[in-house]
Amino acid sequence: MGAKKGAKVRIVKKNDDYSQDYQVGDVFTVEGTWYGGIHVTTPSGVPLSLDEEEYELADVERGRPVDRYSYELGVMDCFCEMVAAGLKRLAMSHPCDTREERDSYQEAVEALCRRYGVCFYGEDEAFLTDLFPEELNKGKYNYLFYRTEETLEAYLSLKKEQARMKEEGSYEGGNRRRIAEEFGRLLSYPEEGIQRYIERTVGEGFTKNS
Repeated sequence: MGAKKGAKVRIVKKNDDYSQDYQVGDVFTVEGTWYGGIHVTTPSGVPLSLDEEEYELADVERGRPVDRYSYELGVMDCFCEMVAAGLKRLAMSHPCDTREERDSYQEAVEALCRRYGVCFYGEDEAFLTDLFPEELNKGKYNYLFYRTEETLEAYLSLKKEQARMKEEGSYEGGNRRRIAEEFGRLLSYPEEGIQRYIERTVGEGFTKNS
């Protein structure tokens, strides 16, 4: 397809019918290439390797340009709707490089949450597990969306458990994997997807002993 790094591509076919991370019509920015296609990253920070037959170059000149602020709000609107409908127990916005950037969305986020009847939490310390590549979220800031305080408490408790394990020196092996699996379940990912994400993250060497 001749897609180069930085180019926009549109999904025209899904080879992985079970994946919930991308849909036909989604537009991604190419982050790298391989002999059979391209590498992109989903809004939730999951890396994807797409085959050439799955995408086409997106002719952005034909459509109305969308600024980044509006695009990010559109993503958050989608996640709020999914949480409100019960499709996701917990959802995360795209990671932001600074707290100031993240907070620039707060007024609009408050309006979205009122509209859908959900809650939000400003996360200042990204939860780093083997579910996602550490390099995509370390030092980043984002919003969490959820319906009940029980969900937020479960998330914060999982983070505390991870911190305790690190202090004790037990955050390894089965314990480390379990934390990633439970995080995936909080995000309402299917079991097959959770295992696939962990295997890909660990297998491609994205994790660090932190």
